[in-house]
Amino acid sequence: MSSILRALLSHSGLWALTIAFAAVTMESAAFVGLVIPGESVALIVGALAGAGVLNLWWALGAIAGGAICGDVSGYVLGRWKGEALLAQWALARRHHKQHRQQVQRYFARWGAATVIIGRFIAIGRAFVPFTAGLYRMPPWRFVPMAVLAGAVWGAAIVGLGYWLGSRWRIVEEWLRSIGLGMLGLLVLTVLAFALWRWLSRHEEQLQALWERHFEQRFGIKTEPLLAFFRARLSPTGYLGLHFTLGIMVMAAMTWLFGGVVQDIFAQDPLVRVDRLLKLLVAEHRTPALDSVMAVAAFLADPYLMPAVAVIAAVTFAAARDRIMAFAALPLLASAYAIGIGLRELFENFSPWVPPSRVVHGFHGFPSIAMIMATNAYGLAGYALGTYARDWRWRTLGAVAAFYLVIVAGCGEVYRQQNLSAQIGGFAAGGCWLAICLTGILSYEKLRTAA
Repeated sequence: MSSILRALLSHSGLWALTIAFAAVTMESAAFVGLVIPGESVALIVGALAGAGVLNLWWALGAIAGGAICGDVSGYVLGRWKGEALLAQWALARRHHKQHRQQVQRYFARWGAATVIIGRFIAIGRAFVPFTAGLYRMPPWRFVPMAVLAGAVWGAAIVGLGYWLGSRWRIVEEWLRSIGLGMLGLLVLTVLAFALWRWLSRHEEQLQALWERHFEQRFGIKTEPLLAFFRARLSPTGYLGLHFTLGIMVMAAMTWLFGGVVQDIFAQDPLVRVDRLLKLLVAEHRTPALDSVMAVAAFLADPYLMPAVAVIAAVTFAAARDRIMAFAALPLLASAYAIGIGLRELFENFSPWVPPSRVVHGFHGFPSIAMIMATNAYGLAGYALGTYARDWRWRTLGAVAAFYLVIVAGCGEVYRQQNLSAQIGGFAAGGCWLAICLTGILSYEKLRTAA
C-alpha cells in the first residue's frame, strides 16, 4: 500500500497535495477512516517535500488542513446524523442508550484531552470526532482542540518525513507501533478504571467471599492484610507512601536499564535506531544547529554538575533540610562512581551475535554524563519541591528537572553518542536517585517518629 501511495503522489505534481488533503480528511470520517492510511500519506508528502518534489509549506498546509477539516467533518456527522446511524444497529443503539449519560460526563470533563490524544492514534482519528459530536461536546470546546491537534500532528508527521527522506518507512513502522501501544494503554486504563468501579461497588460481597473461602479454609485474616496496605500508602509512616513510590520507581528504572542491555546484547532494533540517528545527525549538521546543540550538550557537562548539586544543597539548607543539604554532593559523587563501575563492567561484554551482524556493542554504555545529569537535576528539582510550599512550584521543579535531562540527552546524541547509552544512563541514574531519596526520607521519618 505504501509503495502504491508513494508512486501515485510522486507522479501527481501539485495534484498530490489535493490527493493528500482528501486522504487525511477522509481518515477522520467515522467507519471509513479505518482503511485510509493518513499517517503514511503525510509521511510520504513530507519525504517528497524533502526531495524537492513538493513545497514544504504547501505540504504542511495540506496535511494540517486535511486533519482539521476531517475532524470537524467527523464531529458534524456525529452531531447531526449520529443518532440515525446508530439506529441501524441494535447492539450499538442499546449501548448508546445505556451509557449515554456516562459518556457525556466523560466528554464534559476530558473531551479536550481526548480530542488531542485521539489525533495521534489511528482508531482515535476515525472515531473520536464522531463520538464527540454524537455526545454533544460543545463546538466552542471541540473546534479549538481540533485545530491545535491537527496543526501539531500535521507539522510533526510532515516534519519527520521531510527530515528522514527515503527512510520514512522506518518511522511509519514506529508510528504504527506507537499508535497500537497508546491504544493498548488506553484500553488497559479503561479496563483498570472499570475494575476499580466494580470492586468499589461490591465491597460487601467480596469481603464475604474472602471470609468464606480464605479465612475459613486457609486461616488468612483480612484485617492484617488491609492494615499492611494502609501502612504502605500512608503519607506519614517511615515505610509509607514515599517508600512505596520509591520502590516502584526503582523497579521501573531497573526494568528500563535491563531492556536496553538486552537490546544491545541481542542486537535488537534499538541498536539500529542508534545507527540511524547518527546518520541523520551527520547529514543535517549546520553551524547554527551546532551552536544550539552545544548549549544542550553543556547541560550534561561534568564541570556543571557539581555546581547544580551545590545549588541544590543551598536550597535544601534554606528549607532547613540538613540531611539532604549535606548529602547532595556525596550523592552526586557516588553516582559518578557507579557510572564508572557500570561502564567498566559492561565494556567487557560482547553482543551475543556473529561479529558480522554487530551494529555496535557496549562501548560508552551507560552514559556517565547522563547518570550525573539525572542525579544533579533530580536533586535540584527535589530541592525546589522541598523549599516551595506552593503546588505549582513543586510541579515546576519536577517538570523542569525532567526537561533539562531530556535536553541534555539530546545534546549528547547530537555529539554522536548512542541513544541506548543515554537511556541506560538515565535509567541507572534514576534508580540510584530513587534509592538515595527513599532511604533518606525513610530515615528522617523514622527519626521523627522515634
